[in-house]
Amino acid sequence: MSYEPTIKKNPRQLTIDQHFHTAHAISMFYNSDNKVEVKDLSSGEIIKRHKRAKIFCTKRTWDQRAEAGYMVPIEKYFHEEIDNIKSFQKRNHEAISKYCLLWRLRHKYHLNNQQDAVLNGISGSSLTKEEEEIIESKHGIFLRERGVIASRFSSGSQIQNSLYQDWCNCSHFTWGLIEATEGEFLVADGYSDFAFIPISPKFAFYAGEVDQKIDRNILIELNKETVRRAQEFYFARKISECPITK
Repeated sequence: MSYEPTIKKNPRQLTIDQHFHTAHAISMFYNSDNKVEVKDLSSGEIIKRHKRAKIFCTKRTWDQRAEAGYMVPIEKYFHEEIDNIKSFQKRNHEAISKYCLLWRLRHKYHLNNQQDAVLNGISGSSLTKEEEEIIESKHGIFLRERGVIASRFSSGSQIQNSLYQDWCNCSHFTWGLIEATEGEFLVADGYSDFAFIPISPKFAFYAGEVDQKIDRNILIELNKETVRRAQEFYFARKISECPITK
């Protein structure tokens, strides 16, 4: 289903604009104007945007239970890793891996535009819009008449299930801290199966690597991979400082 608006003025404070990559992580790339530069791939323009700009968000793709529930600690522990860089031995590699997987899944569901589902043999209920929003604000799930379940509820549950099912593919990851000695990192809107997370203009986490400094040539290759992986946009502190050609 396409975006479903809330009741006027959103009295239950349901999250409408949901980040697939967190606002805090985006802010680590702020320039002096407290914005980042974004390359919009649909227009080809470079625009300056705040971390809460709509380009960084999907609109109610998953439910409030997911947004304010199981996703929160994953984000929290990842933020602790990017706010307080530790040595390789003391780094919380599991926290980084879980966030990498969450970002991947949220971006996937943002792009997929899930449709409402129908549960056969279940009649559902005739709730008012207000009653529905009260239930969702309390992290509940409801069915509409004829057993229709809004896509955001199935997306929220499917993302949660995938976090468990796919964990075996990345639970063993260890993350090296990569430092660019010349130039800066670009960041894609999502990286799919590429286990790479730029965390500031000069630093990135890279699965399977050791902590290391990289020269301009390696940075170019990583930035080229970012451009290749980007679906709708990529961003940076200052895009002109992020080399993609030799």
